Amino acid sequence: MERKVKLYLLLVIVEAGKGDAISARLSQSSFGFVSLFAHGTAKQQWLNLLGIGNIEKDLVAVMLDDILLADARAALEEEFKIGKGGGIAFTLKVQSIADKRVLRFFTGETEVE
Repeated sequence: MERKVKLYLLLVIVEAGKGDAISARLSQSSFGFVSLFAHGTAKQQWLNLLGIGNIEKDLVAVMLDDILLADARAALEEEFKIGKGGGIAFTLKVQSIADKRVLRFFTGETEVE
């Protein structure tokens, strides 16, 4: 019986310069990832209140299935202190994807022809 794959997009926002290490760690167990330089838009008074200070950030986006997601979240919390002052992470459930060929590619069942 074929397992229904549940895909998630994991987004991680950290201080500028820390995204590469997170990308390297998560790329070992993900279907695809991208690391981008980001610039926040919050007003300085809110940043000071939250203790954030710097608005230059790295954004790491990773595509994972439900099994890999649990491992990725644990690694983020333990190794990078995400959620404990080291940045934030959240997930979005991928409701649909282009077609079954794309899904098979992301899940490693097939290679690009």
